[in-house]
Amino acid sequence: MSDEVRRRRELRRRFLELLYEHSEGGESEYQDGYEIAGEIGLSRQDAERVVRYHEDHGFVRKSGSHGLTVRITAQGIDHVETEGER
Repeated sequence: MSDEVRRRRELRRRFLELLYEHSEGGESEYQDGYEIAGEIGLSRQDAERVVRYHEDHGFVRKSGSHGLTVRITAQGIDHVETEGER
């Protein structure tokens, strides 16, 4: 596996973990995906790709028609918590 593939996988994993942390620790389950992506150095375009990937797996849902407002699903929460046990 190439270094670039490893890096993308790690960024997707980290995005989902941060979304989980923000959602569980904050006042709202809805989070700004661009802000979360910015915390790990992702561009807006890469943020959209990461969200699309997680949507395809059922880990996140987008809300609204503007911006990148997302929430983690029950399946996404279970995934993060299960991965943490490994």
